[in-house]
Amino acid sequence: SSGINAECPLRPGKTAGLLLLAGVYEMFTSWRALNGASAILLAVPLLAIFVPESPHWLLTNSTTQDTTDVLLKMARFNLGPDHGLREEHFQLKKVSEGGESGDVMMIIRNRAFLITTLKFFFHWFVTSLLYYGFYYALDALSGSVSINFMIMGALELPMAAATAVMMDKIGRRKTLFVNLLLVMICCGLSLLKVSLVGAWTVKRVASIVGSKWGVAAMFMIVYMYTNEVMPTSIRSTGLHMCSICARIGAFIAPYLVKACNDSSYYLLNSLCVLLCGVAILLTLGLPETKDKTLRANLNDEDEVFRDDEKL
Repeated sequence: SSGINAECPLRPGKTAGLLLLAGVYEMFTSWRALNGASAILLAVPLLAIFVPESPHWLLTNSTTQDTTDVLLKMARFNLGPDHGLREEHFQLKKVSEGGESGDVMMIIRNRAFLITTLKFFFHWFVTSLLYYGFYYALDALSGSVSINFMIMGALELPMAAATAVMMDKIGRRKTLFVNLLLVMICCGLSLLKVSLVGAWTVKRVASIVGSKWGVAAMFMIVYMYTNEVMPTSIRSTGLHMCSICARIGAFIAPYLVKACNDSSYYLLNSLCVLLCGVAILLTLGLPETKDKTLRANLNDEDEVFRDDEKL
């Protein structure tokens, strides 16, 4: 499959937002003012209403006429009004005349796919828990909180580029495995109280690298990986269920960090090591999607789950 690097062009915008947030944090001393300034930007996602539906999804769940209309709109936008394309130029055929509805029961009834989906649920939960957990644990690091936050945000650009290259070269599963291992090692190293230069300690370096080069890369991988494993007819349903698991992890993160910091910082990092270890074991059983023909429906012939290579 192609288009795995589609998220990479979005990373500069996200990185700029993280750096801006660190500056805004220094400007506003009140949390009300900070939230008010951040709320202004919430109007931007409303522009998504002008984004057309995916032609692939329309071929599976709607009519060929709707798909043709979207393709002609794309042609007018990209090539101008004189693009020369007509409806008769598109020889479209519905991907599935049966038209699976894409409900949760379809996932539950397919035992093999259910097991794979549960693995992704755990990966999304762990990734979100660690991602936000590292941010909430910034107070435990040496140096300025704002400087640490800015460094963590700036690391997203090289992380995205490196992760995209790795996914294309060695595959999605191996890239996820490598980043999980990186996070586990960094969590282990952050238990060491060894000074380096000035305010920089092994704990600070390992935590920053582990959170933004490891966990942020995991977020990028599991999002694209899940989209490739999920058939088109249930992709939205599966992705939303995974997102719910991620939100649970994000909800638990601040309470877990506070509870562990009140008792022992070592407890928090040991728990992170344990979660990464379990996620690594689950990764071994995930299918590889690199250069595979992906499914439109669950009942289609499945190249992703057939003749899968060893990790």
